[in-house]
Amino acid sequence: MESLHLRLIYDGKGPAIWTPAPGAFGLQDKAAVLHVGKPGRTGTIVFDFALQVKSLDATQVVLVGDFAHGKPAERFLYLGWRNAAGAFAQRLKLPLHTITPDQAREAIDRRRTLTATLVDHHPRATTTGANIGGTRSVAWSLA
Repeated sequence: MESLHLRLIYDGKGPAIWTPAPGAFGLQDKAAVLHVGKPGRTGTIVFDFALQVKSLDATQVVLVGDFAHGKPAERFLYLGWRNAAGAFAQRLKLPLHTITPDQAREAIDRRRTLTATLVDHHPRATTTGANIGGTRSVAWSLA
């Protein structure tokens, strides 16, 4: 299987209700381990990783690997924040279906990285004090 190199840039503040701690924010793998990113420019956090291309046809890219969650046609990434007790304070789903077959082929053929930025400056919580997570769409492009 060929590898697709990806870079996710998080430009945000984290959950509305959360106390930051070392290692408590990261890209979640299938074992629920958070992989801490590297500091980027202007306060962003950068996650560099690779997924393997299981299949690539004219309409869909199916990716597999430690960070690819969900059913084949609905793969996504998780960004997660843990609270002091170790439970998730918030998780965001980032769909991978927005990567087109053309983008995947070009990135593999040219040995380039697909990059996306998640801008999340306005975290919200419910009136009961629960962070509002959910799905956030990102646009991937060649770096």
